[in-house]
Amino acid sequence: MRDFTRSLKYLWPYRLRIGLALLCTLGISVLWAGGLAAILPAAKVLMSSEGLHGWVYRLAASDRLGVDLVSYLPPERTQLQGQQLSWVVAVGQPHRSHRNAGALLPGQWVVGLEDGDVAHRFLRADALLRLLAMQQPDRRITLRVCRSDSDQITLLPVVTSTLTLSTQAMLWLTRRFPEPRTFADRFPILLTLLVFGIVISILRDALRILQEFLSSSAVWYAVNDIRNDNYNVALRLPVGYYAKHGTADAISRFTYDVGMLARGLITLLSKTLVEPAKALATLALALILSWKLTLIALIAGPPAFLAIRRLGRAMRRVSRQAMLSMSQMLEVLEETLGGIRVVKAYTMENRERRRFLRVNHQLLRQNLKVFFVEALTAPIVEALGITAAMAAVAVAGYWVLHNQHDLDAEKFLALMACLVAMFDPIRKLSSVSTVFHASDAAAARIRELHDAPQEVTSPGAPSLPRHRRSIEFRHVSFRYDGTSDDALRDVNLTIRAGENVAIVGPNGSGKTTLVSMLPRLLDPTTGQVLIDGTDIARCSLRSLRRQIGLVTQDAVLFHATIEENISYGLHRSQPDKTRRAAERAYVDEFIRKLPEGYGTLVGPHGATLSGGEKQRISIARAILRDPAILIFDEAMSQIDSDSEHRIQQAMQEFSRGRTTLIVAHRFATVLAAGRIVVMQAGRIQDSGTHDELMSRCELYRHLYATQFIATGG
Repeated sequence: MRDFTRSLKYLWPYRLRIGLALLCTLGISVLWAGGLAAILPAAKVLMSSEGLHGWVYRLAASDRLGVDLVSYLPPERTQLQGQQLSWVVAVGQPHRSHRNAGALLPGQWVVGLEDGDVAHRFLRADALLRLLAMQQPDRRITLRVCRSDSDQITLLPVVTSTLTLSTQAMLWLTRRFPEPRTFADRFPILLTLLVFGIVISILRDALRILQEFLSSSAVWYAVNDIRNDNYNVALRLPVGYYAKHGTADAISRFTYDVGMLARGLITLLSKTLVEPAKALATLALALILSWKLTLIALIAGPPAFLAIRRLGRAMRRVSRQAMLSMSQMLEVLEETLGGIRVVKAYTMENRERRRFLRVNHQLLRQNLKVFFVEALTAPIVEALGITAAMAAVAVAGYWVLHNQHDLDAEKFLALMACLVAMFDPIRKLSSVSTVFHASDAAAARIRELHDAPQEVTSPGAPSLPRHRRSIEFRHVSFRYDGTSDDALRDVNLTIRAGENVAIVGPNGSGKTTLVSMLPRLLDPTTGQVLIDGTDIARCSLRSLRRQIGLVTQDAVLFHATIEENISYGLHRSQPDKTRRAAERAYVDEFIRKLPEGYGTLVGPHGATLSGGEKQRISIARAILRDPAILIFDEAMSQIDSDSEHRIQQAMQEFSRGRTTLIVAHRFATVLAAGRIVVMQAGRIQDSGTHDELMSRCELYRHLYATQFIATGG
């Protein structure tokens, strides 16, 4: 659970909400226990012969004398000194460390009371208990006691004690109601108890709503922060990370994994706070009623804990597999929908459907495993709880039926209600462990994203001055993760400031990898890249990239207006400069024909534009940036021949005085370069002008014949 615990730091800024939720939880537990506590008085009203008043008087009399007292119906025709006894007070267990300890003995009967000059030789149990309950504390009275097997009455002096706070409260509340004379007279008391239960339920539900709102809002604020941090991390990850793992995996961690983590955090602040509080409040009430029976019922705890622990470990394992399957499904979706034109053009719908069905079925299997483990938990805990509760019921029933304990039928009923109410939150909590382990698996995947090596930024590194002299690749080698061969091998190349250099070579020769070193989209495995003699790894990454304009083969446009796409990279919109850049890249020609002009939305990935239009917008973006270094990586591959000549003229004018690196296959683009570098298998084979290479470089002549001429220049 270490990764899930680490995620709790995101809740700290919202501790006030959580603190208020905790207060609501405390109120919920108190009201829950209060509602259960009303069961015993209600049972006394409905079932007991002594009634609610008689029960409270008996509790108060027991506190006064420091001994448990029981209303007892002796056998018929029981007489004492010629007096018929119909209802007596029997003495039970004495209270510990009481002043009257040892005076009253278990098994004795209290049949009368002498208080000063007033003597009550024989009193019914209800009248005697009422009289004892109303006594003042620290008052000397004399009890008339006898044994059940003797006709001898003993006068026993005792000193009354103070009532406990709970007994005082019950006595005060009970005396607010007239003492009923018949069972029918008890209905107003029952009605009051029912209204009390309704009020408690409404208050508890109101607190529950507030508690869930406070805890859920704290969690979703935290989840918002987690997503923001994930996005910041994703922006700082090197390009190589996405080349290795793909973007679908990162998207899955943003969506599905964060959702699973949010579920765990919500469970923590809702069920894990409310249900234990309710269980503890109910446990305290059950212990008050009968601690022995409550301990018997708790024997289910250790085996339930072991079962939940094992199921939790299984849940973490299957949840991680389900998240990986979700990532694979998103990857298939991204590839299919992103390349939907190719899928349709090549009539590969059936193949892609089968591929999706395969990964979707794998996800289904993993999710079924998750649901199976989750479904096992509650029944196992419930079965253990019911077994333990039935054992407690058996013991309690034996005590009640054999009069071997001070547990009467009403208290037995209240205790059973408490045990049932106690196991209900425990049953609900049984699924918490599996939720936490699933959330821990999600938190682990999020941590992996955060712990992935990020771009080396060298905090406090100096800014790189604007490029003026040279660019040098010095003994540069590079190997992609997970491969055994170097993509670049000991490359040495120096480019003068303002020089226009074209890089050519067969596919896989390392051309794009080499130019990617310049803006540090990739960092050399060994060697250095220097600008004006300064190692770019020791300079501010931001100052380096602000000097570079990059146009790639795949024109990257965002779901925004044309003007916003051209000005992408500027801190503030500059409409005049944006339009001048658009004119120089021949974008203005087709923009003027659009109804919304520069305010036209281009759709996701520029879906509403042609390939050539998207590429010209990318070139306009590079022009607007006013870079010292220009990189064109197959930038002309999607430009139509009609536009290429004009764009070439614009680029020649714009690149004057700027260092330009061009990766291209088109002859016209390569021929315009001042120097051509030929690469093969990650090495530089030769460099020079077109004529020089044609005269001495066999590889260049082959490329010229197979690529440049074949593509029509």
